[in-house]
Amino acid sequence: MNLDYNPTLDQLCQLIASVDDDQDSHILFVTKSGDVHLSPFRADTATGADYANEDTLQFVLDTFMIAEGYTGREATQDLEWMDELFSALNEHWAEKTTGFAWKSG
Repeated sequence: MNLDYNPTLDQLCQLIASVDDDQDSHILFVTKSGDVHLSPFRADTATGADYANEDTLQFVLDTFMIAEGYTGREATQDLEWMDELFSALNEHWAEKTTGFAWKSG
């Protein structure tokens, strides 16, 4: 999913559904090129697998803690949640947010 190329809610749902909510916590971040990533995040190492390179990181939208229902296939069934997340990504991208971005709402 890339925020510069007419992203769709369906693309976000596919990304969110691609991970196991019970397996890991996950971090949602956007690169300077507009690519949206959802990467495992392990508190014991305080790192995400892919986002640590500040040369390419635009913003981090949120960290979703393990087994709280924010990621995985079941999370995509909550259309209000998916709409909120999709709107927040697009708003922060349009505003050229950097660093940690808070979700609206």
